[in-house]
Amino acid sequence: MKRGIRVIKMSGAGNDFVLFGPEESRRIAGRETEWARGVCRRGISVGADGILLVDHAGPDRVRVRFHNPDGSAAFCGNGSRCAARFAHATGLAGSPMQLETAIGEVRAEVVADRVELTLRPPVDGGALALEVAGVVLSGRRVDAGVPHFVVLVQDPRACPLELWGAAARRHASFGAEGTNVDLAGWTPEGLLALRTWERGVERETLACGSGALAAALVARLSGAGERIRVLPASGSALDVTLPGRPTGPDAAVLAGDARFVFDGWLAAEAMPETAAG
Repeated sequence: MKRGIRVIKMSGAGNDFVLFGPEESRRIAGRETEWARGVCRRGISVGADGILLVDHAGPDRVRVRFHNPDGSAAFCGNGSRCAARFAHATGLAGSPMQLETAIGEVRAEVVADRVELTLRPPVDGGALALEVAGVVLSGRRVDAGVPHFVVLVQDPRACPLELWGAAARRHASFGAEGTNVDLAGWTPEGLLALRTWERGVERETLACGSGALAAALVARLSGAGERIRVLPASGSALDVTLPGRPTGPDAAVLAGDARFVFDGWLAAEAMPETAAG
């Protein structure tokens, strides 16, 4: 078997990523779109919700680039938490550290397998009602580094996200780039259950960090307190803190687990064709 490139698989609250360290990131520079499309294909290659390219950027500073499975570049909250855990574990940076991301600098603090990000607060874009898949969804637009459309429902598990999400994601109201779609609702235990249809992945993911921020903001606007425990489909909770006014929080803190899944070598035949020769 011909050995290809070293890859690390990580999971942030159920979001899974293929991570490339500094040497590997430089090796695939300029071909990130091709690599994301190839490596993220489940059943054909490793399979993931996106790829992370992580490199040293100075003392306790780390550069993080994220690409969705369709190759598009974006910000990813749970991906950034995984990048911070990797950087800390491999000595690229101490804790706390600054991450250079698609939305600017983000502070990260690592304690064991738990990573906390301090980000700019999500921004409410106002209420919106959409007719999709034969129903009217009443929700709110939220900018949490990437766009989200959050709908509060009685029980997210009972809703056909595969129909609603796919339809609303490309609705004309969100322009050419579309949006992520989130269904959120309170559990009897006081957790905010969340399901997310992610653009760029084009399916439901087990967790979404920016979706957790967006849903927490909508919950705050509906009367919830500053600290909200969000329960994504993975069952691995994310803690969101939005201090200050509900209509304009002072900051956003996102915390949860970031785990190593495996560290190994991608076989050459599982790599994008132009890279495997």
